[in-house]
Amino acid sequence: MEDTSRVWAPLVLLVDEDPITRNLLRPLLRPHGLEVVQARASVAALELLQRVARRFCLVVVSLEMAGLSGAVLLETLRLFRPGLATICLSSAASAGPDRRGACLAKPPGVEELSDRIKEALAGAPSRVPPSTLAPDIIAKARLAFEHSGSLVEAARELGLGMSGESAFES
Repeated sequence: MEDTSRVWAPLVLLVDEDPITRNLLRPLLRPHGLEVVQARASVAALELLQRVARRFCLVVVSLEMAGLSGAVLLETLRLFRPGLATICLSSAASAGPDRRGACLAKPPGVEELSDRIKEALAGAPSRVPPSTLAPDIIAKARLAFEHSGSLVEAARELGLGMSGESAFES
């Protein structure tokens, strides 16, 4: 007989291709009572989000990743997991004025990250501004998801529509 009395810690997904950054952030997330799962790429993160039976309460995403970018991952989550809290990270070199206040600079300060985690877990609205994706791009992504059941396929459609455009443009 399976023991169903175990109390699970809330689950956070940390997505960054840099293992040093992941190793620095992991201990900063644990004091909030969060169990940390790591992914080194957006595709791996989307696969985990679809496969893991336990629900994630928070995703911490780096914008700068090879392949499917963090911006595409955030947009995919906004469309297909709208209630999932997110925090984005950006290297100081790429944090332009359109991202100020939306993304934390990498590596984030302990207090700043802690405040964002508390906000996110309390249900505060995302600081990441909505994208300006055309409705036809969103429709293609939704159709890809309907046909495949895969968040990765939906994200690839979004990525094609976002190429050359920032998900943070206003």
